[in-house]
Formats: sequence, C-alpha cells, structure tokens
Amino acid sequence: MTALAAVWGAVVLWGVLAWRPSLRVRLARFAALGPPSSRRRLRPAVSLGRALRSLAGRPPDAAADRRAGLAALALVAGGAVDVTLGLVAAAGCWLVLRRRTGRLRRRAGDDILAELPEAVDLLSLAASAGLSVRLAVEAVAPRLEGPVGGALRRAAGQMRLGVDAAEALEALTAAPSGERLRLLVRPLVDSLRYGSPLGPALERAAAVSRAERRRQAELAARRVPLRLLFPLTFCVLPAFVLLTIVPTVVQSLQLLQF
Repeated sequence: MTALAAVWGAVVLWGVLAWRPSLRVRLARFAALGPPSSRRRLRPAVSLGRALRSLAGRPPDAAADRRAGLAALALVAGGAVDVTLGLVAAAGCWLVLRRRTGRLRRRAGDDILAELPEAVDLLSLAASAGLSVRLAVEAVAPRLEGPVGGALRRAAGQMRLGVDAAEALEALTAAPSGERLRLLVRPLVDSLRYGSPLGPALERAAAVSRAERRRQAELAARRVPLRLLFPLTFCVLPAFVLLTIVPTVVQSLQLLQF
C-alpha cells in the first residue's frame, strides 16, 4: 500500500508539473507577451490559486496564483490516497514551481538586459533626430525583435488608443521582469512629465546598461567552472581512470602472478 501511494504521488506530481506551457510561452508570459491561448490554458489553475490567495489577503499575481492553484490540485489529488502524501506532493510542487518561476524571471531579465543597450541607442538616435518620445517609441519598436521591442510595441499600441504616453511607459515596469526596463523608461517618463533633456539621460542609461550587461557576462563566465565540475568529476575522470590506470594495474597484476 505504501509503495502504491508513493507511485501515485509521483504520478500526480509529474502530471501537475507537466501541465505547463512551453519554455518560450513561459518566457513570453513573464515578459508580458504571452498569447491569449496560453492564458486560457492556465485559467483553471490560476483562478483556483487566485481565489485561495485572495482569501489570505494576497494581491493578484499570475505566477503566484498558478503556483498556489497547482499546489492545491496536487494536495487534493494526493490527499485522495493519503493525507501525508497530499501534503508532500503539494509542498514538492510548490517548491519546484517556485524555483522554476525564479529561474524564468532571471532568464527573462537577462534577455531584456541583452537587448537594452541597443534599444537605448536607437531611442537616443531618434531623439537626436528631433522626434518626440511617442514618435521615437513608435519608430524604434518595430526594429527590436526581443522582449524590449515587444514592450515598446505594447506601449505604442496603448498610446494609439489614447493612453497617456507616460502612463503607457510606466506600465511596462509593472511586469514581473519589468524592473530591468526601468533604466529605459525613467528617462522617457521624466522627459514627458518634467521636460528634462532626453539625450544626456539616454546616454547615461546606455552606459549603465552596458556596464550591467558586462557584469552579468562576467558572472556567467565565473559560473562555467562550477558547471563543468560535475561532468569532469563523474564522466571525464572515471573514463580516464578506466582507459589509462586500470589497464596498467591489470597488466601489472598479471605479471606478478607469473
């Protein structure tokens, strides 16, 4: 019975974790670019999690709502076999999804940071040509294919619908990974609201974004030896021992026997 419960819990946990969109859709969701079909696909779990979190007085959050909803489903499914199994399945689902959410947010932030200096340079070029902030955003957005370009296209679409340009740009920083966009949005909003010079502010933002991107690249390069430690220890070194040392030892033992 215990083995059956463990197998059932593993199946439930696998099913809960498998019920998720692809990596590209998840990254687009965190960058607020997800298509409506993916949102409909996650609506049951998100609705359940949102209801549970609202009872606890928590504000709406798509990622947290989905995590809470899937953990609740794992608890119910595992609790049908055993209460302890349900609690373990819910806790495991929560921890795995929380870790995955943090990893996806970091990846989305890295993608934004990789495109940010080019976006700032293009906006600075458009501003130096005499374009207003709104026209500069509309001119630059189609020329960027990453998350920054998608965010600017979304802001340009809201401006065309009559939303204030400053409000449309500030809304970009409300996304889970939108904190990286603050370096780009702040000079544009300050220019719109306070009339501050746009060119020097964008030049400073470009310098800061390039320095931050260089720092992230250096951190990634420092993590490479740690990532190579596992294959080096468990793949390369055992193969070296089997191919070089073991034949020598076997041959030596055979010679000693004679």
